[in-house]
Amino acid sequence: MKRFFTIASAAIFAAALASCGGNQNTEETSTEEKSMEEQETTNTGTSGQFKVSTDDSRIMWEGNMLAIGGVSLYGHQGTLNIAKGQLNMTDGVVTDGTIVVDMTTIAPTDDNYDPEEGKSKDKLIGHLSSDDFFAVEEYPTATFVVTGADNDVIKGDMTIRGVTNPESITDFTIDAESGKMKAKGTMTLDRQKYEVAFSMSAEDKILSDDIVLSFDLVAEDGKTASK
Repeated sequence: MKRFFTIASAAIFAAALASCGGNQNTEETSTEEKSMEEQETTNTGTSGQFKVSTDDSRIMWEGNMLAIGGVSLYGHQGTLNIAKGQLNMTDGVVTDGTIVVDMTTIAPTDDNYDPEEGKSKDKLIGHLSSDDFFAVEEYPTATFVVTGADNDVIKGDMTIRGVTNPESITDFTIDAESGKMKAKGTMTLDRQKYEVAFSMSAEDKILSDDIVLSFDLVAEDGKTASK
């Protein structure tokens, strides 16, 4: 049943609460509300514009030959540098951004070479840079433009050799705090979609069509990042 208090009775009731520790309850309630507000702020996630560090970020690549059932008999791995990049986040989710890859920095890191058979790292770099593969002289950069995210998948458009296709970075993880962000993820490309292929079909058939790119990104809040 609803009760209506007069002004006088309300004043007496308030005084009684104060004498019995009403102020303490108010303080506890304020503390609880503050705690809930802090929790909501934490759960909101990181938002802002993050500039990718070209010194601390890398892309690892992997290509294989004679790959059968996920097992390769021969392959190469290496790194690529990032020319520039930016990722925008809202509530802990990447909403858009751009990553520009410097294709002139192709560098093998594996040991599958035999100089006596004419197989060397320099020869591989020259071949990967040629028109048979990435045509680096004509297309010195590759670009991934982020269009959105779905859980741990970052979606976007990749451009290689002037050819653009939709691609995704999967298993994408983000660790962002204090104006800095670290992110990792993997992208598997079908090289044929980008005209990355031997001119001789017989040689091309022994190569796996998949090129795996592993992103290791470090970025800073654009407001504090050094120029």
